[in-house]
Amino acid sequence: MKRRKFIQAVGAAPGGLFAHPAAAPAASTDLASRPEPRVFFFDDGRHAAGLYQFEPPLTPADHAFTAEQLINSGVDTYLYFATLEGGVVQYNSHVAQRWGDNVKTWNHVVWYRAARVLHQLIADGLDPLQLLIDSCHRHGIWFLASVCVGLQGGDRATHGGWGRKSDFVYDHPEFQVGEDPDPRAKRLPPTRFNLLHAEIRTERLGVIEELLARYPTDGIELNLADDLFPLPYCRFDQVDRFAGVMTQWLREIRAVAHKAEQAQGRRKRIYARIPAHPDSWSKIGFEVPAWISERLVDGLICTSSESEKMDQDLELQPVVKLTRGTGCRVLACFSNTLNRQLRRYATQPMIWAAAANAYDQGADGFGLGDAHWTPNGWPWLNDEYQTLRLLGEPALLATADKLYHVRSDRSEGRLNSWLPGGSRPLPRALTPGQSVEAPLRIADDLPHWQALGRVKSVRLRVRFTNFQPSADRVRIELNGRELPESIAEKVDLTYRLLAAGAASPYGYIFDFDLRPEFYPRRGLNLLNVRLLARDPMLNLPFEVYDVDCSIRYRLHRHFERDPIEY
Repeated sequence: MKRRKFIQAVGAAPGGLFAHPAAAPAASTDLASRPEPRVFFFDDGRHAAGLYQFEPPLTPADHAFTAEQLINSGVDTYLYFATLEGGVVQYNSHVAQRWGDNVKTWNHVVWYRAARVLHQLIADGLDPLQLLIDSCHRHGIWFLASVCVGLQGGDRATHGGWGRKSDFVYDHPEFQVGEDPDPRAKRLPPTRFNLLHAEIRTERLGVIEELLARYPTDGIELNLADDLFPLPYCRFDQVDRFAGVMTQWLREIRAVAHKAEQAQGRRKRIYARIPAHPDSWSKIGFEVPAWISERLVDGLICTSSESEKMDQDLELQPVVKLTRGTGCRVLACFSNTLNRQLRRYATQPMIWAAAANAYDQGADGFGLGDAHWTPNGWPWLNDEYQTLRLLGEPALLATADKLYHVRSDRSEGRLNSWLPGGSRPLPRALTPGQSVEAPLRIADDLPHWQALGRVKSVRLRVRFTNFQPSADRVRIELNGRELPESIAEKVDLTYRLLAAGAASPYGYIFDFDLRPEFYPRRGLNLLNVRLLARDPMLNLPFEVYDVDCSIRYRLHRHFERDPIEY
């Protein structure tokens, strides 16, 4: 037997031929009795993992660490991105090319390392995917293999030294969407593959079948909402035709999953990651109500239309209402990318606020959906584990400190930002007489906790650019009630030197210490900011840049966390 076929054969067995303690399958863990997925963690298995960060060779324990770090963290479901946008995979596949299989010389040192690691593990008689599955099952964690559905084409001259693209995408440029005259396609790559071609669906179905039938996974996630492979998966004038094709393809996937269930005696779940806003679905050819009514999916992982920007207030009520009584679960998918001067990623109170908002709207679960979650680098620190610990417990989240933030971004937007639900009200430039209305959703029942003496502070902060207190005048209303300046502290950021440099952008913060009569209500709140007067000597835009609401709690009435200073 040739070495390649021999390695493939042993790689298909649990733990591979050369068993290692970290690769041994669980002997007694009964996952079947555990609740359904509630707190998930998505991981591309590369950035915050040994694939990129460890010098080869790797041991099985080195590779399994990305799953092992979840032990007792509060995460019950691991979504592992087993595939790449270019058609290659990160495991010992029998149906698809592995990362780097078709590369002669490399022109990316990190991606070269990733391929070396994968090939080294396989040459050692181990299957990288099986190592992760065994680790999860040994510790009672669901393992769902995440599948890239929307492939990206390319050419060998440009991408051949990357290792991320398969011969299939190189050899079939005719499967690309190509130029699309629709204005919404202006920023979309014409190299994305058109799923109306049966050959693409067949190729993807082969990978899906392998992940369901050859491996003891607990199912798959069809990743249908990521800017890495932008929507729609056809030309815009083909969306109506694509909708029926997509639903029929899901029926084929469900049949494959059912067959794998019978063969393995293990339930095979199908989760689909989709934009949360229901108005998006018809625009991209997703017949989500049909998927639910026909039980083609076991759950929907709902994300923002701009999947790589922080969004704490996904509108989940419509999809929750649609799924109730059907057995289809709704999980909220959170992106932690904040991109502010002092914080690249969402803080712990921001993540807790997002989870609380999701449960308050009826979501069945919550999870982190970025390619990697590294707010303090990697490996994680204690703060990360404390963040995760609360994500599946609405009762604990109720009195966790939170920071609610109005959606705000200065960039031009991601590729899928044309979809409904992706609008960002801030920043907004105003001239005298103009106003901006910003929605702020919070999950806290503040009157209840205030009556128990548990609320320590509620602070509403509005940040302005180029504000001049000598001449500029603003009126700020929360839910139609004016907030008096007497309860606001003005924080001067016109020029402040911080550890990271001068505060940017220049301006002021109005920091309102809200009394109970001004508390925001549970659910959707509306903040209105009107510019009344502007310094005529300043030829710079006045902007409402950021709005947030910080809520802090006591553990018990009169119980202060730091009661004395010396």
